[in-house]
Amino acid sequence: MSFTARSFGLFAVLTLASLVACGDDSNSGGTGGAGGSGGDAAGPGSTSAGTGATSGVTSGVATSGATTGSATTGVTTSATTGTGGTGTGGGDSTTSTATGSTGSGSCDIFCSDFEGGALPSEVQFYPEYLRASMGDYVTLDSTGHSGSRSVKVSGTGFSQMLGVPVPSTFWGRIYLKGDSASQMGHNTYIAATTGNGDPNEGEHIRIGEHQCQLELNRKSDDAEKLSNGGMYTCSGGVKLAADTWYCLEFHYDGPGREVRVFVDGAEVEAMHVSDWGPYDYKLFKFGFEKYHGGNKTMWYDDIALGTERIGCGP
Repeated sequence: MSFTARSFGLFAVLTLASLVACGDDSNSGGTGGAGGSGGDAAGPGSTSAGTGATSGVTSGVATSGATTGSATTGVTTSATTGTGGTGTGGGDSTTSTATGSTGSGSCDIFCSDFEGGALPSEVQFYPEYLRASMGDYVTLDSTGHSGSRSVKVSGTGFSQMLGVPVPSTFWGRIYLKGDSASQMGHNTYIAATTGNGDPNEGEHIRIGEHQCQLELNRKSDDAEKLSNGGMYTCSGGVKLAADTWYCLEFHYDGPGREVRVFVDGAEVEAMHVSDWGPYDYKLFKFGFEKYHGGNKTMWYDDIALGTERIGCGP
């Protein structure tokens, strides 16, 4: 896949940026259900789908973190339609090769290609108060990137995320695809958190979609880095087309205050930050968290987390 970048004039930057803000994504949650959505005043509408055309890789940043939880249960192994037999977590010890053409590291923190028939024991569902019903949101699906399975996340509520313990500094690679193109509304695909996995606890540095493009967002103050350089419009930026696998790489350096993001091997420079922190990340999360976008189904495969860059290889 290839991307093209489009530039914008300074006048448009100053005009558009002054009109919009992403809003506060703080949500309340309880033992009985998910929290509400955060504010997102940007753009003419926050639930419409994006254009879906593949374009513009420049650079990127994101973070991860949070704590571990209880044993994973209720995972369903299924065909593409999401139906099938029931499985339990903790049984998948299968790992991916995780030696990439654009990196030399190995997945010495965690890796899996999800071919083992159940989620690895390290992977937990968040928020914890929805863990008993995680089977409604997470299945092992037959639409694999490199093999016959991937993790399917049905994003129909506020937050449906899977988490893996990480150190405060790490590299990562994951393959992802969605059933719709990048949306105008604000949603999260992956995140690093300093908290216990709950979406409202601790700091969260999040990579997701907003204004029909890839973006980086910080929960505490809603600071945001759009991949088109900051124009609150659906023009330009890194757009993820529907039903297409992408290699998403990320480097979270909590003590060093840095986040970097790469798509299909190319760094997204507009998403690079070097002054967010310092943070002590505890958990890397992936799945779907919805603020002001529509529902979305996501697939994830070939996840690799390590102390060095891993790359987009097999």
